[in-house]
Amino acid sequence: MNYYLKHILFFYLALLLIGCKQQYKLTNSKSVNNEINNELSTNNFLETIILPYRTELELKMNEVINTSLIDMEAASPEGLLGNFVCDLTYLKAQEISDKPVDFCLLNNGGLRTPLPKGEITRGKIFELMPFENEIVIVELSGDKMLDLIDYIKTKSLSTKSRKAGVPVSGLRMIINKDKVSEVKIGTFAFDKNKKYRVATSDYLSNGGDQMDFFFNPISIENTGVKLRDAILSHIINLKQKDTELDATIDGRISYAK
Repeated sequence: MNYYLKHILFFYLALLLIGCKQQYKLTNSKSVNNEINNELSTNNFLETIILPYRTELELKMNEVINTSLIDMEAASPEGLLGNFVCDLTYLKAQEISDKPVDFCLLNNGGLRTPLPKGEITRGKIFELMPFENEIVIVELSGDKMLDLIDYIKTKSLSTKSRKAGVPVSGLRMIINKDKVSEVKIGTFAFDKNKKYRVATSDYLSNGGDQMDFFFNPISIENTGVKLRDAILSHIINLKQKDTELDATIDGRISYAK
């Protein structure tokens, strides 16, 4: 059982033990010395308790929820994995918000493992997104947007780290040497006099990954939807439509030729 499944198992076991806790009143006590031998070790005792839950959890995590047509990895200035996750997050944010959402921005550092070509299990999505991050929608001023654009440029010019690059959806940018020559939000050119609503994670909206431009926003909408749940539901919905996972590099963040 891998690292993430072990932690998930102990988390659910702890909840079970807490939820089953009853109140007892001591009416009598008796002291007895028992010898602990190899047949009654702590590990064996815990294994006996955990086994039924571990088996059930492994069955759940090993469930194949869809198939990917390609290998998807994070990359800079643009990667298949970032495009896939950002696109579905953007769609989910538009679906659950009563107001328009202009674009989505995430981070490659939050995508913890590639998605392989072939069968995709539920457990693989927990490995991809092991955090309890939620989708939020942040409204930013034009000045904050300038900082956001500069941040994307800087991260996109860095190619030596797995965390380089910034996954986006609904935003397109051309970088010319060390300058940004063009930015579009949707089909319109960026306007520094406008306000923009950005879908992201609560971790990033709190300044994670040095995204200081999210500090002191005009407003923030908490959706209550976990990013991992959005990924799972999207993949399962595709399966129900007999559609496999796919993504493309479409030049949303590119270098001038």
